[in-house]
Amino acid sequence: MAENNMEKTEYSFPDEAGTSFNVTDDELSTEVGDTGEEVQVEIIDDTPPQDRGRKPSEPPSEITEDELENYSDKVRKRLEHFSKGYHDERRAKEAAERQRQELERITHHLAEENKRLKGTVVKSQEELYSHAKRVAEGELAWAKGQYKQAYESGDADQLVEATSLLQKYTDKLGKLENFQIPSLQEENNDVQVRQPAPAPAVDTKAAEWARNNPWFGSDDEMTSYALGLHNKLVKQNVDPTSDEYYEKIDSRMRQLFPEQFEFEETEEPAAKPRRKANVVAPATRTTAPKKVRLTQVQVAYAKKYQIPLEVYAREVAKLRKTQNG
Repeated sequence: MAENNMEKTEYSFPDEAGTSFNVTDDELSTEVGDTGEEVQVEIIDDTPPQDRGRKPSEPPSEITEDELENYSDKVRKRLEHFSKGYHDERRAKEAAERQRQELERITHHLAEENKRLKGTVVKSQEELYSHAKRVAEGELAWAKGQYKQAYESGDADQLVEATSLLQKYTDKLGKLENFQIPSLQEENNDVQVRQPAPAPAVDTKAAEWARNNPWFGSDDEMTSYALGLHNKLVKQNVDPTSDEYYEKIDSRMRQLFPEQFEFEETEEPAAKPRRKANVVAPATRTTAPKKVRLTQVQVAYAKKYQIPLEVYAREVAKLRKTQNG
């Protein structure tokens, strides 16, 4: 039965005389989309079994008044009832067709309106992003001016504050430049998963220098001057990865803060025999190890440059001992 239905399915409405809907074997195979995958389509006949194979009856002819006069009142009323039923069915079918056409029109209108609104949302997001980026660029330019003014004036407090502002607005602009406006996905689109960025390579010279200078990142005044020297050397086209760069940084910092490096020169030889020790403690203490508290910033800094926390804590302890006299 199913094979006969697939070969040819035909049906006519009573008021569609001379027309029919045919589905043949040539129409049962089609290609979907651009994938080239052939899909076999099967049409199932959902006509009740008792109504299958029956041809629709021809529409009844209109009964004139003269013909009705030849029948009794009872027969005449029955004929009028049958005629009215046929026309009621026809009008209901026509009304259903008009409703279907109206539904198609509304659906098409809503689809076009949805498309227009999506375009408006994307345009608004782009305008907001451009505005936010312009504001961030202006803030960064202002922060650079504040940093330059503080550096030229030699005010340490002002330089620390300007350095913080410069870093803040640099990070803000960097986030905006890396931000991508999320696209409004169409239906059935796969979600694109952003691959994590590879970890930046560690500069071995920078890590070694940071290990030997634990004040960097913990002493605000010295860190600010070091950053200022860095910017100055970079503007002078000094390669920040060269030995010359680190020599100039070290030389200038020792000139500006000689008291911070006196302990390093006098205590370093005495500390060498104790490098195999696994705890940070003064040479005269033998009862318990000394606790050195590191801030979250210092721990993150040590991890960034792959400096063992024990080594970093030892250098911080030295620096604190020097500052405390």
